[in-house]
Amino acid sequence: MKLLKRLLRYLSGYKGLIMLVVVANLLYALFSIFTLSMVVPFLSVLFDQVNVVTTRPSFALTSRFFIDTFYYYMGQVIASYGPYSALIYIAVVMIVLSLLSNLCRYMSFYWLAPIRAGILQDLRHDLYDRILILPLSFYGKYKKGDILSRMGSDVLEVEWSIFSSLQALCRDPFLIIIFLITLFSISVKLTLIALVILPIIGVLLGIIGTKISSSSLKLQQLLGSISSLFEEAVGGLRVLQGYNAERYAEEKFAKQNNRFYQLHKKIFRINELGSPLIEFLCIVAILLISVLALWLIPSLMLRTSALFMLYFVVFARMIAPAKSLVTTYYTMQKGLTAAQRIYEVIDAEEEIVECEHPLSIHTLEKEICFQDVSFSYHPVRDVSQCEVLRHLNLTIRKGETVAIVGPSGAGKSTLTNLLSRFYNLIYGEILIDGVPSERYSIRDLRALFGTVSQDVILFNDTVYHNIVMGMPDVTREQVEAVAKLAQAHDFIMEMENGYDTVLGDRGMRLSGGQRQRISIARTLLRNPQVLILDEATSALDNESEYLFQEALAPILKDRTAIIIAHRLSTIRLADTICFLQNGTIAEQGSHEELMAMQGPYYRFYTAQREGVNAES
Repeated sequence: MKLLKRLLRYLSGYKGLIMLVVVANLLYALFSIFTLSMVVPFLSVLFDQVNVVTTRPSFALTSRFFIDTFYYYMGQVIASYGPYSALIYIAVVMIVLSLLSNLCRYMSFYWLAPIRAGILQDLRHDLYDRILILPLSFYGKYKKGDILSRMGSDVLEVEWSIFSSLQALCRDPFLIIIFLITLFSISVKLTLIALVILPIIGVLLGIIGTKISSSSLKLQQLLGSISSLFEEAVGGLRVLQGYNAERYAEEKFAKQNNRFYQLHKKIFRINELGSPLIEFLCIVAILLISVLALWLIPSLMLRTSALFMLYFVVFARMIAPAKSLVTTYYTMQKGLTAAQRIYEVIDAEEEIVECEHPLSIHTLEKEICFQDVSFSYHPVRDVSQCEVLRHLNLTIRKGETVAIVGPSGAGKSTLTNLLSRFYNLIYGEILIDGVPSERYSIRDLRALFGTVSQDVILFNDTVYHNIVMGMPDVTREQVEAVAKLAQAHDFIMEMENGYDTVLGDRGMRLSGGQRQRISIARTLLRNPQVLILDEATSALDNESEYLFQEALAPILKDRTAIIIAHRLSTIRLADTICFLQNGTIAEQGSHEELMAMQGPYYRFYTAQREGVNAES
């Protein structure tokens, strides 16, 4: 119920339309009951069993008044024009009432359409905004396919199961209330007998709804797993085919898909049980009421046979909205299960929280200091258990180029991720111009740094938009200038549409080196205060790397830069080299100083040089 209340809050922006939907459905219910009331007099005239009312009845809010009033005017028509004209009169009234009834029904759908579409739009927007805000650590807990499943199939399930039920929720209660009022006005005793069956229906619905809710959660989780398998198959197709692992992947998918099939089949069967069950119980109720009516109040059949006929017409008509509400009830259970998965994302803790009254920063004035910094990707009880960085101290002065080197897994990339507050520190602090980085605006802080990573992310858009991403005011000349600087302009111009060429999903139309150069151009366009090159030249061939380093040298001259690299030529561009080992800086100095010390860096550099010579 709490989830449903949260979802219904999206209705607050559509109060005017909701009132129109409610009024339209109320009128639809009223016109429907009036249309049904015409059946009895029509049959009475048809079979010459009209009870003529000669005196105009006094006004009263009862079904008896409306029926007697109609019979009074119908008697006038019969007396003046004959029974055939009375049939035409009744038929015209029924047509007009039916037209008004269905017009109101359509208008309720018409006004409900923007509500359903708007709520779905708002829900997706909130979910997408949350996904952009959540820290990277959140995505380490879930598979990408599961996140995509929540954004896709779960949101659609909420729309299909809950918001598609808004029409039934806005219409069927009115119909049932109007029908019940009519039934009570005809016979209180008969209606009380009929209502005896409702508690039985309620118990059965509760059992069905509970089973659907628990099964639906498992179903949505399985769907997330299947989406993950699809995403992994598409992303890793080269590996699967290269290692002849298609059969393995197929068997893994078939196992999950079969579990989904079994559970889906179970839910479908339970889901379809409610409607025939309600119809069966209503038929039993009609027959039971008929028998009890003959036994308890036999005079009703004889004195008011027309009302008795109307009673059962209205009761039978009430079956459809009752079935619809039942279907809505346990269909909503599926939607609430999907909503639960959506709100797991929306309610996820925003670990990277901006402080109150954050400071602005646009330029680096002095230095960046890591003071006793410790970090772990997993929860730890104390600093000694941090497996990534431990008690790291480092100062990077403005205009200085610092190279971070060391073995894989030493924490080099993590160090740069902490600068942009993609993760929170476990212990220690990072000072920027003497102020802890947590005191700055997150947006301003991240704008200080421009990162070129070894894992290049490009979007299914044009070359131009991949470079200017988030900077709509730049000119084409600026884009071409940074592309030339990144050694990308020539191959871009050789593409069919130049800078307007669409790169495909993740830039699959480009080679690894070309994707890397596009990424470099994107970073250079932002002209960041601190340039971070995280294995930026790893995908470049020797010639392209040489050209890039030639272009990079004047850029680094007056800019603060952090270079993470294994290649010797790139490392030697740095003013200071820090050798990272076991989560801390083992030694630090210039290339010549570290070589003279013959420590870890010396052995690292020597091994690299021997490897290069061996390749030559």
